[in-house]
Order: sequence, then C-alpha cells, then structure tokens
Amino acid sequence: MHDPTFLALEIRPIRLDVWHDEPGGADAFTVCGRPPRGGAARLWWTIRHARHLHYRFWPYLKIRRWIKDRCDGCGRRFLWKDSRHSYMGSGQVWHDPCMSLRHVRGQLDDITGYVRGTADWDARWRVEYRLKGIDAKEAE
Repeated sequence: MHDPTFLALEIRPIRLDVWHDEPGGADAFTVCGRPPRGGAARLWWTIRHARHLHYRFWPYLKIRRWIKDRCDGCGRRFLWKDSRHSYMGSGQVWHDPCMSLRHVRGQLDDITGYVRGTADWDARWRVEYRLKGIDAKEAE
C-alpha cells in the first residue's frame, strides 16, 4: 500500500501547500489520476478536486508548534528556532540534547539487560554489535 496523499499545488510566495487525498484511502493517482503539468490546467484540476484537498500553511504551523509543542523529555517549550526531533511518527518531540539523552538511556538499558541476562534477542544483538565495533576500533 502506498501513501494516498500527494502534493497537488505549492504556492511559494505565501508558503502554502495544497495536498490531495485519494478518496477511500486508495493509493495516490489511482482514483483521481495525475494532475496535468501546466500551471492553469493544474490549478483547474485542483479546483475540481476541492473536496479531496487539505492545506498546510507554513507560517501558521510554525507559530502553532512554537506555542503548543513541549519536549517529551524535559517538558519545556521550544525556542523559536529550536529544532524538533521525533521518533517513528509517534507525535512526541524532543530537544536535541533530550533526544541524545534518550538514545544513551536506551543503550544503557540494553547493556544492563545484557549484563543481567534479561535482554531479548534484539537488545543482545545491539549490544554485541556495538562491542564488536569497539573491539575493531581498538584493534586498529
């Protein structure tokens, strides 16, 4: 299954993206077809498919994210230009240092489980892979 959404129109001066959603969640371009390449023809195609559209207005999104988003690690707001990190589309966001700390804590949890003998096969593989990498660096 492919993504049912595609970028139908981009209006750069006002930073507006117009996205088309295929009806019924079908793969992109299977129900409504591809929009024409030309400017006026593409605009007309987009107007005809108005019921399938959703919009992304970037200045609004930046302000909304600045007001609404909180770091899942520390609970603080993001500064205006702070980068946001998320993991596998979870909807949670972290500051850069909080994301790094989350990564290190995950590694420590894997190593602790490995030492105690309670790690699953995936955690054991990650620890052994990391230890082989350290051994290879020390051998150089």
